[in-house]
Amino acid sequence: MAKNLNTVSVTALLLVLLMASTGILETEAACFKFLGECGAVPFTGSNADCKSCCEGKFGSAAVCAGRVEAEGGVNHCHCYGTS
Repeated sequence: MAKNLNTVSVTALLLVLLMASTGILETEAACFKFLGECGAVPFTGSNADCKSCCEGKFGSAAVCAGRVEAEGGVNHCHCYGTS
């Protein structure tokens, strides 16, 4: 049992090191912090329009994604960043 647990721990550590060294953590997959909303409600544009709105509001360096998401059936533009 201890040997299996040790193998799992080493494997997880290697995966994290691989992700950090290849820049996977810097991609949109790491885009998790909610920065705020942008634009009019309901938001009628696309995800690309949403990201442009977010970059204008929060700065392009802070924004890694803009997503049009429905809240109660009404579309909102949500901005996400990595820090």
